[in-house]
Amino acid sequence: MVTKLDAARDAKLSALREVIAHKFEHPSNPGNKKIIIFTAFADTASYLYEQLSAWAKTELGIESALVTGSGRNQTSLPHLRKDLASILTAFSPRSKERPADLAHEGELDLLIATDCISEGQNLQDCDWLINYDIHWNPVRIIQRFGRIDRIGSPNERIQLVNFWPNMELDEYINLEQRVSGRMVLLDISATGEENLIEQQSGNPMNDLEYRRKQLLKLQDTVIDLEDLSSGVSITDLTLTDFRIDLAQYLKAHPGKLESLSNLPYVVFPIRCQHLAGS
Repeated sequence: MVTKLDAARDAKLSALREVIAHKFEHPSNPGNKKIIIFTAFADTASYLYEQLSAWAKTELGIESALVTGSGRNQTSLPHLRKDLASILTAFSPRSKERPADLAHEGELDLLIATDCISEGQNLQDCDWLINYDIHWNPVRIIQRFGRIDRIGSPNERIQLVNFWPNMELDEYINLEQRVSGRMVLLDISATGEENLIEQQSGNPMNDLEYRRKQLLKLQDTVIDLEDLSSGVSITDLTLTDFRIDLAQYLKAHPGKLESLSNLPYVVFPIRCQHLAGS
């Protein structure tokens, strides 16, 4: 049954092809064919490149590239280097100020990427951005759109396209709320009191509820960072800070972590005393 689930039966992929073809036939800005497709997962990005690269070149006559940040970058241009800088420069030569002597490398119109380029990249030559999946953090969606929504864009209009899940977002999020409700009932039945930790937190709306409201807002409008409620930073609930700290520690203490055993742990003896009558 699983082997029958291939690209030929991928309705979402078919819809993506239709969106790309529509943009190619009806450009938002004259002569601009450029599209960025964002996905949160490198495997998904590789799958999309495999399914779209040859199709885009044959049917639409445009060149494409894949950027994942994990050494798996690819491009349909034979003379273009596969490093990040070369690919992004070929995709957005105006904003990246590509030297004239590199024009022979060619130009890209379709870029499939993960969030490795969602920050700090000027790609405003492009006027269309597609979110193939919705990141759980609304700030990341705004960061993605910020690659083309930038000062100095030559485009009169820019477009954001989101592929939302088939199921209603409220139904998906309500699962967490039902589980929380069961936990409250457990607290009451076990201790006779409500959850003191939740009361002391002073936060009436948890992070998941916050993101639900922000994602629902994104369905109707594109919000700016200034419009977000306070208390959520760009790196909120991501592993970026931890990775940076770990990298700095490895530089400061070379070989220390490698010398540790695979599972460092400490065992404490515990004595169990049985009370009379228990």
